[in-house]
Amino acid sequence: MNNLRTFGFALLGLGVVLAIGGTIFWMYHERQEAQRSLVVTVAPGTAAALAAGEEVDLFPQELILRLSEHDTLVVRNDDSEPLTIGPYRVAPGQRFVQRYMSPGTFELYCSLHGDEALRIVVVR
Repeated sequence: MNNLRTFGFALLGLGVVLAIGGTIFWMYHERQEAQRSLVVTVAPGTAAALAAGEEVDLFPQELILRLSEHDTLVVRNDDSEPLTIGPYRVAPGQRFVQRYMSPGTFELYCSLHGDEALRIVVVR
């Protein structure tokens, strides 16, 4: 009888641990799903068009990201030439992903803009 009672308590404890673990996993998954991504795709031929003096409008010189929405900036380089954002070089076929954790205004070098400036404003 004692063994059965011990087994019952162990089984109950395991159920509680699994329920708590499942709840934590579900909450984490829901939080990750709530994240928004601002995706900018650099199309093939963009570097050649810029080199030829053409005006290419990929994204504005100022981007606003919201902490409350868990916004993430993603720049996909589908071009055949590398690009630079801030101190980061993004090779062809690669992507730059940046998520900000605090509000502020960030001035970055961007090789895709004529004046080479990109402002990212992060708000709550």
